[in-house]
Order: sequence, then structure tokens, then C-alpha cells
Amino acid sequence: MRISLITRWFALWLLASFCLSGVSLSIGASTNGKPGDAVATDPRLDLVTAIEAKSPHPSLGDQAKIFDRLVGTWDVEYSDFSKDGKVTQRSGEFIVGWVMDGRAIQDFWIVYPSGARKDREVYTDLRYYDPKSGTWAAAFIDPEHASVARFTGHAVGDDRLVVETRDFDGTDTRWSINEIRADSFVWREEESLDGGKTWRLLAEHHMKRRGAARPAA
Repeated sequence: MRISLITRWFALWLLASFCLSGVSLSIGASTNGKPGDAVATDPRLDLVTAIEAKSPHPSLGDQAKIFDRLVGTWDVEYSDFSKDGKVTQRSGEFIVGWVMDGRAIQDFWIVYPSGARKDREVYTDLRYYDPKSGTWAAAFIDPEHASVARFTGHAVGDDRLVVETRDFDGTDTRWSINEIRADSFVWREEESLDGGKTWRLLAEHHMKRRGAARPAA
């Protein structure tokens, strides 16, 4: 039997209304459920939902591919090296996502409590592309120590990203993302005291994408 155009539109409208009603009921039910389920309607979290972006902005073009491959959650094994050769190892998370209509990408660092420290450490990076210089600028924020460092950087080949700053006591500091794979990469921090002629490794962090299969022992 042939259905008229008006009838089709009415059927689609009715179906859409039913779906929206289901969503409204679902949200309403969540506010009466577990305490954690009520976050969807908590106005204090409006910023979180407003700032997120599902994908990079089209204006970024191929530049978006540089950091888009890092989007997701990574389990981290942190290793810090002191001048006397001592190695401090900790674990945590590294979470990456697009924000601000996909015009910027944000990293969220978490270091789990260890030793005498009871609180976790948290840091964040906000990165954006500067078309005038052809580089990626970033601001790294350490709220616990009221510290902000500004970086600029770019891709080096297909599997390495490098950003640099002099905001840590005027010392040349280089952060790099190396050996980038679909499920892993290595993050390094280095400093130079001779204008970039030589570099000393300060930290090396191994990232494993959460949910990725681990190699057999």
C-alpha cells in the first residue's frame, strides 16, 4: 500500500517525539537512581559538557592528524631520573580529548599516590594550532605549584612530536612523544644546559592505550 508524503512526515515526527520522550524519561529516572547517575543534570558540570568536542574542527585540516591519534585514555608507567642516577617509578593515567569546538586538544595527567603522598598529582595541557607560525602552541598548568609553562612544537617525521620551552627557570626543556603506535608511545622530558648541544634525560614515561591487548609474557 502506498503511503502519502504527509503521512510519512507525520510518522517520522511521531517516532522522533517518542525517542525524545524516552530520553527525557531516562534522564529523569537517573536523578532518582544512584547518586552518581545524577551528574547528567548537575549544572555544576555544564562546563564539562560544553567544552568537549567529538572531533577536530575541519579548519585544522591535516594538522589535526598530529594529535588526533593520541585521543583516548592511556595507562602510564612514570620514570623520573635524578642527577645522581636514582630512578623514581610511579603509575597513573594520561587522558586526551578535543575541546572548544575541536579547535584545541587537551591532555589531563594523573599520577597516583605513592610512598608518603596521599593525594594524586594532576596536570593539564591545552594545545592549539597557530597557522601563522605553522606550529602547535601549548600551555602546561601545574595548579598545585601555581606553575604555567608555554610550549611550541611540531611533528618530526611520522612517529615523533617535539615541543620546547624555556619557562622552567630559563632552562631549555624539550618534551617529546616518540615511537607513536596505535596502542603505545614513549614520552620523554629532557633539558639542555649548553644551548641545545647536548640533552640530559629527566623522565621517560611509557604509555599503553587502555583496553589494548598486552603482549604475551
